Amino acid sequence: MPIIVKWSLFILLSFFVFCIFLWFRTRRASRFQARLALFFFLFVIIPLAPLALFLGQMVIKGSQTLMIPGVEDALTLSLDLLRSQLDERGRRFIQSHPQTAALDADILQKEAVSYVAEFCQHDSLFLLQQFIAATPALALHRDHLQEISATHMDQLLQNGNTLAEHGLDLFESYAQMDSIVVVVGFQIPDNMVNAKNRLAAAWRNVRTLGLLRQKMVEENVVWFIIIIFILIVAIVSVLLARLISAGMSGPIRALSEGMRKIGAGDLSARVQAKARDELAYLIESFNRMAQELQASRENLARAERAAAWRDIARQISHEIKNPLTPIEFSIYRLESSLPAQNVDFIESLKIIKEEIAAIRRIADTFSRFAKMPHAAFKVQSLGEIVRTSVELFQNDASDIKIDFHTAPDLPDIPLDEQQIRSVMHNLIKNAIEASAAGGSVSVGVDADDRGAHGVKVTVSDHGCGMDEQTLRRIFDPYFTTKEQGSGIGLFLAQRIIADHNGQISVTSEPGKGTTFTLLF
Repeated sequence: MPIIVKWSLFILLSFFVFCIFLWFRTRRASRFQARLALFFFLFVIIPLAPLALFLGQMVIKGSQTLMIPGVEDALTLSLDLLRSQLDERGRRFIQSHPQTAALDADILQKEAVSYVAEFCQHDSLFLLQQFIAATPALALHRDHLQEISATHMDQLLQNGNTLAEHGLDLFESYAQMDSIVVVVGFQIPDNMVNAKNRLAAAWRNVRTLGLLRQKMVEENVVWFIIIIFILIVAIVSVLLARLISAGMSGPIRALSEGMRKIGAGDLSARVQAKARDELAYLIESFNRMAQELQASRENLARAERAAAWRDIARQISHEIKNPLTPIEFSIYRLESSLPAQNVDFIESLKIIKEEIAAIRRIADTFSRFAKMPHAAFKVQSLGEIVRTSVELFQNDASDIKIDFHTAPDLPDIPLDEQQIRSVMHNLIKNAIEASAAGGSVSVGVDADDRGAHGVKVTVSDHGCGMDEQTLRRIFDPYFTTKEQGSGIGLFLAQRIIADHNGQISVTSEPGKGTTFTLLF
């Protein structure tokens, strides 16, 4: 089976195993994240794997093409030939001058020889016996010729020695005569130096290519490099997919959890995950829907409580009024039949009649609460209605200062004047009662885009304020913090504002005051 087929099967099997591992590893957190990670992995690997296999095959074929058979041997032979020519020149000089002792510097200069040395063998060493140099500068080469081992000398006798010291390219030719070895050193001609350097560089390059081919092809290093490269790309693609999917699946999981809580009845659940674009809009829409559902549930619960309280109020009003009429008739009969001179008796009857009147007023209050009249809408100025309500309290004997302002050019809106006056009277009266002596109350009518008609009314005081527990129950029927209060004023105000398709809200802080806001 061809090597490329084997490696292709191995890579495909590795990818298959990795895909299975990736799927089971990421699906624990999110199936969406698992799908996206697997998609990224396949999207990168499917085009990359064939390309990597093709490149690997091209590298192998290219390395085979570069390695022309016999090139290395030819270069080696050329270097040996240069060395043989130089060695032959040295041997000719030795043959023409067999007596080393007869040589001097002039003869060496005439023959273009740098130096001549003579060695004598002693046991396993060849020791320098005589050294003649053409110039004093060349005498420096004497240092490396002091002694040579027998093994090294055998190599030098076979191949000679090439030196490159002090900027001089020298060649040493060795010749043995009995126990004496003569060395002739001379400078290599420039043309031969250039040829030698080029041949040596080419030989090194060919040798390097041969070693590279051996590692890349014969030891299959190229395929290991390709696999490592593909694995790195695969890991980067998976990490990138997880990074992208985390930014998407995180908000989606948060939305899913929020929906589960909403479905379980927890309408206070909100999604706090960070997201962008469409996901951010989806989270915002979900939170707004949850808020509206919570407000609808609260309104429904409040309406159910109101309906229950109206039934109770209707029954209480009926039960209170029934005995009042015979009691009043009986008192009138007593008053007309008994002598008028009894002062204590007359005073007692007066107190009884006053208390009966108070009880009847309470019964009337319950009756009004039980059957709220329908609003009679008429398009008119809300600012004018609020102004006349404020003037009514500004003219009383209270020492509370009331500041009023209204924005110009506010639109007229459909209102029931009597009902709105009732709401304003209740809110301003409560603000005055909550304020300390010498305090102030602010009433304003301004524009506000949050309302259906864009009009806002605020009533603020700087009194004692309310805590959170009181704020949660402030609009409940028959809940009051005042000793003489009936607890239905704010409940009726909320009903009236709701009938006008408006909103009423309150903010308060203990010790700093309270602000009621009406939006129309």
